[in-house]
Amino acid sequence: MKYVICFGFLISSLLSYGQTTEKGDLEVTPIIGYSDSYQFHSFLFGSSAVSGIQLGVYGNYYFNNNWSLRSGLLYQKMGTNNADFLIFSDNYSERTKYITVPLTINYHFGAKQNWYINYGISVGFLIEAEANYNDGNGFISINDLAKSTQFGINGGIGYKFQILPNFLMVVENFNLIGLTDTTEQRGGKNFYMSFNVGAVFKI
Repeated sequence: MKYVICFGFLISSLLSYGQTTEKGDLEVTPIIGYSDSYQFHSFLFGSSAVSGIQLGVYGNYYFNNNWSLRSGLLYQKMGTNNADFLIFSDNYSERTKYITVPLTINYHFGAKQNWYINYGISVGFLIEAEANYNDGNGFISINDLAKSTQFGINGGIGYKFQILPNFLMVVENFNLIGLTDTTEQRGGKNFYMSFNVGAVFKI
């Protein structure tokens, strides 16, 4: 019984944590996450997701206790898998990797300001692109066909909580909709989502 009581106190302390932030406060948050990516046609026609690991770091500057501006660097893997749905068939698969720079406005809310939502824009810089045309050659480089930058709209929601007196963590959802086609030949736009965890350091 005493273990149940101790566990209850622990959960209560996590949920009741409230962050006090002021104008000029700066937080640095390294994150790691699991991602799924589609292109719009593959999502509509039931293709499986292209999964990957998202790595990155955010910097968060506070204007006051409710509003902050966030940017950072993110490593992201995107793409599309072949689709076969009724009369629609597409044997093409694609993998693209980017270093993405998001810029979002964050609104912090809740009784203890633990929750936040964000919305903004992003630009991704291509690292590598490859495609599989299902012709027996497997994935081959298409760096010369892929566009070097990807512009997008991104947004998400997160929750911040305390683990130790000087150690905070965050769990969040990140979503991105690409506004530019990934390559010259196919005309696909990415849809990307990830679920991340991170550690929060106040500077």
